Amino acid sequence: MKKSVLWTTGLLAAAATAGADDAAFERVQYNAYYNSLRDAAVAYDHKDYARAFELSRRAACAGDKNSQSIIGRMYLLGQTPARDDLAGYAWIKLAAEFNYTGFTSLARKLEDSQTPEVRQVANARADALRKLYGMGATNMSCHGESRHGAYLIDSVVCTPKDAGGGEFQLRRCADDVEKRQE
Repeated sequence: MKKSVLWTTGLLAAAATAGADDAAFERVQYNAYYNSLRDAAVAYDHKDYARAFELSRRAACAGDKNSQSIIGRMYLLGQTPARDDLAGYAWIKLAAEFNYTGFTSLARKLEDSQTPEVRQVANARADALRKLYGMGATNMSCHGESRHGAYLIDSVVCTPKDAGGGEFQLRRCADDVEKRQE
């Protein structure tokens, strides 16, 4: 519990300073961003979880809802450096900020399995993540699409803020911003 409170407090402190700091964002070429999403999927398919986590985490911090869901699932499945059910839930809850059934139904199932005390801590983590990596904090724009031409929305497509000159403006992960400032 103490570790969770410290982790959440650290995220909240980072959120308070990130808005005023240009170091919180980076400019990335369009193709580099899309290639990193593809490379994350390929790494995951090849069970290179360390690489998949690294690439997905970067996109998750930038606000990509699919990547946030993937990071959450990786935490829950122990495919991260350390299994963390609360972090997994928090990332999935953050992905569910975009009202897509694939995200919201999993978040509800996880909530239903938690005690009220655990849910309170887990929701505090999700709120801290939202302040840093939610749609408002990252300027990410997401919409649902139907890949198969039907009326059923079966995928979520997120696009970062256009920075001009063939580049996107991406939100950095808070701990990466801290490392850059040291």
